[in-house]
Amino acid sequence: MVAQSAVVADIGGTHARFGLIGVEGRLEKVSVLQCADFRGLEEAYRHFSEQTSSVADRLAVAVACPVHQDLVKLTNNHWSFRKGDIVDSLGLTELLTINDFTAQSLAVVSVSESSFEVLQPGMADPLAPLFVIGPGTGLGVGGVVVDADGEWTPLSTEGGHVTMAAQTEDEWQLLSCLRREFPHVSAERLISGPGLHLMYRTLCVREGQPVKALDTASMMLIAETDLLVQRTLDLFAGFFGIVASDGCLTLGATGGCFVAGGVIPKLGTHFRREIFLDRFKAKGRFHQYLSHIPIKILLDSEAGLYGLQRALSTRSLARFSVRPQ
Repeated sequence: MVAQSAVVADIGGTHARFGLIGVEGRLEKVSVLQCADFRGLEEAYRHFSEQTSSVADRLAVAVACPVHQDLVKLTNNHWSFRKGDIVDSLGLTELLTINDFTAQSLAVVSVSESSFEVLQPGMADPLAPLFVIGPGTGLGVGGVVVDADGEWTPLSTEGGHVTMAAQTEDEWQLLSCLRREFPHVSAERLISGPGLHLMYRTLCVREGQPVKALDTASMMLIAETDLLVQRTLDLFAGFFGIVASDGCLTLGATGGCFVAGGVIPKLGTHFRREIFLDRFKAKGRFHQYLSHIPIKILLDSEAGLYGLQRALSTRSLARFSVRPQ
Protein backbone atom coordinates (compact mmCIF):
# COMPACT_ATOMS: atom_id res chain seq x y z
CA MET A 1 0.00 0.00 0.00
CA VAL A 2 1.29 3.45 -0.94
CA ALA A 3 0.91 6.29 1.57
CA GLN A 4 -1.78 8.78 0.59
CA SER A 5 -2.51 12.34 1.72
CA ALA A 6 -4.64 12.09 4.89
CA VAL A 7 -7.33 10.09 6.62
CA VAL A 8 -10.27 12.06 8.01
CA ALA A 9 -12.57 10.72 10.72
CA ASP A 10 -15.81 12.31 11.96
CA ILE A 11 -16.68 10.65 15.27
CA GLY A 12 -20.06 11.21 16.86
CA GLY A 13 -21.86 9.56 19.72
CA THR A 14 -23.12 6.68 17.57
CA HIS A 15 -21.21 6.59 14.26
CA ALA A 16 -17.62 7.11 13.14
CA ARG A 17 -17.23 8.13 9.50
CA PHE A 18 -13.81 7.61 7.94
CA GLY A 19 -12.56 8.72 4.56
CA LEU A 20 -9.32 9.12 2.64
CA ILE A 21 -8.22 12.40 1.10
CA GLY A 22 -6.27 11.15 -1.92
CA VAL A 23 -3.26 12.73 -3.57
CA GLU A 24 -5.58 14.68 -5.92
CA GLY A 25 -7.54 16.13 -3.00
CA ARG A 26 -10.70 14.08 -3.50
CA LEU A 27 -12.59 12.39 -0.67
CA GLU A 28 -12.53 8.63 -1.25
CA LYS A 29 -13.31 5.29 0.40
CA VAL A 30 -15.87 6.62 2.88
CA SER A 31 -16.82 4.06 5.54
CA VAL A 32 -19.36 4.36 8.35
CA LEU A 33 -18.51 2.40 11.50
CA GLN A 34 -20.52 1.83 14.68
CA CYS A 35 -18.66 3.31 17.64
CA ALA A 36 -20.02 0.55 19.88
CA ASP A 37 -18.17 -2.05 17.79
CA PHE A 38 -14.71 -0.69 18.66
CA ARG A 39 -12.79 0.01 21.84
CA GLY A 40 -11.54 3.33 20.55
CA LEU A 41 -10.02 5.45 17.79
CA GLU A 42 -6.91 3.38 17.15
CA GLU A 43 -8.84 0.14 16.70
CA ALA A 44 -11.39 1.79 14.40
CA TYR A 45 -8.64 3.47 12.35
CA ARG A 46 -6.80 0.18 11.87
CA HIS A 47 -10.03 -1.52 10.81
CA PHE A 48 -10.72 1.21 8.25
CA SER A 49 -7.14 1.06 6.97
CA GLU A 50 -7.23 -2.71 6.55
CA GLN A 51 -10.70 -2.83 4.99
CA THR A 52 -9.99 -0.07 2.44
CA SER A 53 -6.22 -0.55 1.92
CA SER A 54 -5.72 3.05 2.99
CA VAL A 55 -2.48 4.38 4.47
CA ALA A 56 -1.74 8.00 5.34
CA ASP A 57 0.77 9.78 7.52
CA ARG A 58 -1.75 12.45 8.58
CA LEU A 59 -5.01 11.99 10.45
CA ALA A 60 -7.67 14.64 11.06
CA VAL A 61 -10.33 13.76 13.63
CA ALA A 62 -13.54 15.53 14.63
CA VAL A 63 -14.91 14.51 18.02
CA ALA A 64 -18.04 15.36 20.01
CA CYS A 65 -16.22 16.78 23.05
CA PRO A 66 -13.67 19.43 24.08
CA VAL A 67 -10.27 19.00 22.39
CA HIS A 68 -7.87 21.32 24.21
CA GLN A 69 -6.14 18.68 26.36
CA ASP A 70 -3.97 15.71 25.40
CA LEU A 71 -6.59 13.33 26.80
CA VAL A 72 -9.74 13.33 24.67
CA LYS A 73 -12.89 11.79 26.17
CA LEU A 74 -15.95 11.71 23.95
CA THR A 75 -19.08 13.02 25.63
CA ASN A 76 -21.63 10.56 24.25
CA ASN A 77 -19.75 7.30 23.79
CA HIS A 78 -17.07 5.24 25.55
CA TRP A 79 -14.09 6.26 23.38
CA SER A 80 -11.12 8.13 24.80
CA PHE A 81 -7.54 8.59 23.62
CA ARG A 82 -4.35 10.52 24.21
CA LYS A 83 -3.22 12.48 21.18
CA GLY A 84 0.46 11.71 21.69
CA ASP A 85 -0.23 7.98 22.00
CA ILE A 86 -2.18 7.95 18.73
CA VAL A 87 0.64 9.75 16.90
CA ASP A 88 3.18 7.23 18.19
CA SER A 89 1.12 4.05 17.76
CA LEU A 90 -0.03 4.88 14.22
CA GLY A 91 3.27 6.40 13.09
CA LEU A 92 1.70 9.72 12.11
CA THR A 93 3.47 12.90 11.10
CA GLU A 94 0.42 14.92 12.19
CA LEU A 95 -2.76 14.41 14.18
CA LEU A 96 -5.32 17.21 14.01
CA THR A 97 -8.12 16.92 16.57
CA ILE A 98 -11.05 19.34 16.40
CA ASN A 99 -14.57 19.52 17.77
CA ASP A 100 -17.15 17.81 15.57
CA PHE A 101 -19.04 21.03 15.08
CA THR A 102 -15.89 22.84 14.10
CA ALA A 103 -15.85 20.37 11.21
CA GLN A 104 -19.55 20.98 10.52
CA SER A 105 -18.96 24.73 10.55
CA LEU A 106 -16.25 24.39 7.93
CA ALA A 107 -18.42 21.98 5.97
CA VAL A 108 -21.10 24.60 5.32
CA VAL A 109 -18.55 26.64 3.36
CA SER A 110 -17.09 23.55 1.66
CA VAL A 111 -20.04 21.70 0.11
CA SER A 112 -22.21 22.67 -2.85
CA GLU A 113 -25.64 24.34 -2.66
CA SER A 114 -27.21 21.01 -3.65
CA SER A 115 -26.27 19.75 -0.18
CA PHE A 116 -28.87 22.00 1.48
CA GLU A 117 -32.62 22.29 1.91
CA VAL A 118 -33.65 25.93 2.24
CA LEU A 119 -36.00 26.64 5.15
CA GLN A 120 -35.91 30.43 4.92
CA PRO A 121 -34.31 32.18 1.91
CA GLY A 122 -33.45 35.39 3.73
CA MET A 123 -30.81 37.86 2.57
CA ALA A 124 -27.30 36.72 3.50
CA ASP A 125 -24.57 39.19 4.37
CA PRO A 126 -21.53 37.58 2.65
CA LEU A 127 -19.08 38.95 5.24
CA ALA A 128 -21.16 38.14 8.34
CA PRO A 129 -20.74 35.14 10.67
CA LEU A 130 -22.55 31.87 10.03
CA PHE A 131 -24.21 29.93 12.85
CA VAL A 132 -24.26 26.11 12.80
CA ILE A 133 -26.40 23.94 15.07
CA GLY A 134 -27.24 20.27 14.87
CA PRO A 135 -29.09 17.74 17.01
CA GLY A 136 -27.70 14.22 16.94
CA THR A 137 -26.76 12.01 19.88
CA GLY A 138 -26.04 15.38 21.50
CA LEU A 139 -26.49 18.97 20.36
CA GLY A 140 -23.59 20.46 18.43
CA VAL A 141 -23.17 24.23 18.19
CA GLY A 142 -20.55 26.18 16.25
CA GLY A 143 -19.97 28.95 13.78
CA VAL A 144 -17.63 30.36 11.16
CA VAL A 145 -16.37 33.88 10.48
CA VAL A 146 -14.30 35.48 7.72
CA ASP A 147 -10.89 36.76 8.82
CA ALA A 148 -8.99 39.75 7.44
CA ASP A 149 -7.43 37.59 4.72
CA GLY A 150 -10.76 36.23 3.55
CA GLU A 151 -10.23 32.79 5.11
CA TRP A 152 -13.12 31.08 6.88
CA THR A 153 -12.26 30.64 10.54
CA PRO A 154 -14.36 28.23 12.63
CA LEU A 155 -15.61 28.92 16.14
CA SER A 156 -15.46 25.99 18.55
CA THR A 157 -18.16 26.05 21.24
CA GLU A 158 -19.99 23.92 23.79
CA GLY A 159 -23.20 25.84 23.19
CA GLY A 160 -25.33 22.71 23.39
CA HIS A 161 -24.97 22.91 27.17
CA VAL A 162 -26.59 26.32 27.64
CA THR A 163 -29.60 26.38 29.96
CA MET A 164 -32.89 25.59 28.21
CA ALA A 165 -35.59 28.25 28.45
CA ALA A 166 -39.33 28.09 27.86
CA GLN A 167 -41.85 30.46 26.32
CA THR A 168 -45.18 28.61 26.23
CA GLU A 169 -47.15 27.12 29.11
CA ASP A 170 -46.62 23.59 27.75
CA GLU A 171 -42.86 24.20 27.67
CA TRP A 172 -42.87 25.58 31.22
CA GLN A 173 -44.71 22.51 32.49
CA LEU A 174 -42.31 20.15 30.74
CA LEU A 175 -39.24 21.93 32.11
CA SER A 176 -40.74 21.96 35.60
CA CYS A 177 -41.07 18.17 35.47
CA LEU A 178 -37.54 17.70 34.15
CA ARG A 179 -35.98 19.99 36.76
CA ARG A 180 -37.15 17.56 39.44
CA GLU A 181 -35.05 14.91 37.71
CA PHE A 182 -32.06 16.92 36.49
CA PRO A 183 -30.31 19.76 38.37
CA HIS A 184 -29.53 21.44 35.04
CA VAL A 185 -31.76 21.10 31.97
CA SER A 186 -29.55 22.03 29.03
CA ALA A 187 -30.55 22.59 25.43
CA GLU A 188 -28.90 19.28 24.56
CA ARG A 189 -31.08 17.50 27.10
CA LEU A 190 -34.09 18.21 24.84
CA ILE A 191 -32.81 19.07 21.36
CA SER A 192 -31.21 15.75 20.48
CA GLY A 193 -32.16 12.17 19.68
CA PRO A 194 -32.23 11.21 23.38
CA GLY A 195 -34.07 14.48 24.05
CA LEU A 196 -36.96 13.42 21.83
CA HIS A 197 -37.38 10.23 23.84
CA LEU A 198 -37.02 12.06 27.17
CA MET A 199 -39.76 14.53 26.25
CA TYR A 200 -42.04 11.72 25.06
CA ARG A 201 -41.45 9.76 28.27
CA THR A 202 -42.13 12.83 30.42
CA LEU A 203 -45.38 13.59 28.59
CA CYS A 204 -46.53 9.97 29.00
CA VAL A 205 -45.89 10.08 32.75
CA ARG A 206 -47.61 13.47 33.08
CA GLU A 207 -50.69 12.20 31.23
CA GLY A 208 -50.79 8.86 33.07
CA GLN A 209 -50.12 6.93 29.86
CA PRO A 210 -47.87 3.85 29.54
CA VAL A 211 -44.38 4.69 28.26
CA LYS A 212 -43.63 2.87 25.02
CA ALA A 213 -40.03 1.94 24.27
CA LEU A 214 -39.66 3.82 20.98
CA ASP A 215 -36.62 4.77 18.97
CA THR A 216 -36.80 7.73 16.61
CA ALA A 217 -37.80 5.58 13.62
CA SER A 218 -40.61 3.97 15.63
CA MET A 219 -41.84 7.37 16.76
CA MET A 220 -42.09 8.47 13.14
CA LEU A 221 -44.17 5.40 12.24
CA ILE A 222 -46.88 6.36 14.74
CA ALA A 223 -46.52 10.14 14.49
CA GLU A 224 -49.72 10.51 12.47
CA THR A 225 -51.89 8.78 15.09
CA ASP A 226 -50.18 9.14 18.49
CA LEU A 227 -51.08 12.48 20.09
CA LEU A 228 -48.21 12.38 22.58
CA VAL A 229 -45.68 11.81 19.81
CA GLN A 230 -47.22 14.77 17.98
CA ARG A 231 -46.88 16.95 21.09
CA THR A 232 -43.29 15.77 21.48
CA LEU A 233 -42.48 16.81 17.91
CA ASP A 234 -44.16 20.19 18.47
CA LEU A 235 -42.11 20.78 21.62
CA PHE A 236 -38.91 19.68 19.92
CA ALA A 237 -39.38 22.11 17.02
CA GLY A 238 -40.29 24.96 19.37
CA PHE A 239 -37.32 24.48 21.67
CA PHE A 240 -35.06 24.10 18.64
CA GLY A 241 -36.29 27.37 17.16
CA ILE A 242 -35.64 29.18 20.44
CA VAL A 243 -32.04 27.98 20.74
CA ALA A 244 -31.22 28.49 17.03
CA SER A 245 -32.32 32.14 17.11
CA ASP A 246 -30.55 32.70 20.44
CA GLY A 247 -27.35 31.53 18.75
CA CYS A 248 -27.86 33.74 15.71
CA LEU A 249 -28.48 36.80 17.85
CA THR A 250 -25.45 36.06 20.05
CA LEU A 251 -23.15 35.59 17.06
CA GLY A 252 -24.72 38.23 14.82
CA ALA A 253 -25.07 35.48 12.22
CA THR A 254 -26.71 37.43 9.41
CA GLY A 255 -24.70 35.30 6.99
CA GLY A 256 -26.95 32.35 7.69
CA CYS A 257 -28.14 29.68 10.12
CA PHE A 258 -27.24 26.11 9.17
CA VAL A 259 -28.97 23.04 10.64
CA ALA A 260 -26.80 19.92 10.71
CA GLY A 261 -26.80 16.68 12.72
CA GLY A 262 -28.47 13.32 12.22
CA VAL A 263 -31.85 13.87 13.85
CA ILE A 264 -33.54 16.26 11.40
CA PRO A 265 -33.05 13.98 8.35
CA LYS A 266 -34.54 11.11 10.39
CA LEU A 267 -37.60 13.19 11.23
CA GLY A 268 -38.11 14.01 7.56
CA THR A 269 -41.53 15.59 7.00
CA HIS A 270 -42.30 15.16 10.72
CA PHE A 271 -39.87 17.96 11.57
CA ARG A 272 -42.32 20.77 12.31
CA ARG A 273 -40.74 23.35 10.04
CA GLU A 274 -43.45 25.97 10.54
CA ILE A 275 -43.20 25.75 14.32
CA PHE A 276 -39.42 25.97 14.15
CA LEU A 277 -39.57 29.08 11.96
CA ASP A 278 -42.29 30.74 14.06
CA ARG A 279 -40.28 30.26 17.24
CA PHE A 280 -37.03 31.22 15.52
CA LYS A 281 -38.50 34.62 14.66
CA ALA A 282 -40.46 35.11 17.90
CA LYS A 283 -38.01 37.56 19.45
CA GLY A 284 -40.17 40.68 19.67
CA ARG A 285 -38.33 43.70 18.27
CA PHE A 286 -35.87 41.41 16.48
CA HIS A 287 -38.51 39.56 14.44
CA GLN A 288 -37.54 41.41 11.27
CA TYR A 289 -33.81 40.91 11.89
CA LEU A 290 -34.29 37.15 12.23
CA SER A 291 -36.66 37.00 9.24
CA HIS A 292 -33.77 38.10 6.99
CA ILE A 293 -31.36 35.36 8.10
CA PRO A 294 -31.13 32.49 5.60
CA ILE A 295 -31.79 29.11 7.22
CA LYS A 296 -30.64 25.89 5.54
CA ILE A 297 -30.62 22.21 6.48
CA LEU A 298 -27.35 20.44 5.67
CA LEU A 299 -28.33 17.11 4.11
CA ASP A 300 -24.94 15.60 3.22
CA SER A 301 -24.08 12.93 5.82
CA GLU A 302 -20.43 13.16 4.77
CA ALA A 303 -20.24 16.92 5.31
CA GLY A 304 -18.04 16.61 8.39
CA LEU A 305 -15.39 14.86 6.33
CA TYR A 306 -15.29 17.76 3.87
CA GLY A 307 -15.00 20.10 6.83
CA LEU A 308 -12.04 18.10 8.12
CA GLN A 309 -10.39 18.33 4.72
CA ARG A 310 -10.62 22.12 4.90
CA ALA A 311 -9.47 22.05 8.53
CA LEU A 312 -6.12 20.54 7.52
CA SER A 313 -5.25 23.80 5.71
CA THR A 314 -6.95 26.24 8.12
CA ARG A 315 -4.26 28.27 9.85
CA SER A 316 -6.27 29.02 12.99
CA LEU A 317 -6.52 25.28 13.73
CA ALA A 318 -2.79 24.58 13.57
CA ARG A 319 -2.60 24.83 17.36
CA PHE A 320 -4.72 21.66 17.60
CA SER A 321 -2.16 19.60 15.64
CA VAL A 322 0.17 17.17 17.40
CA ARG A 323 3.35 15.88 15.79
CA PRO A 324 5.98 13.33 16.88
CA GLN A 325 8.29 14.52 19.62
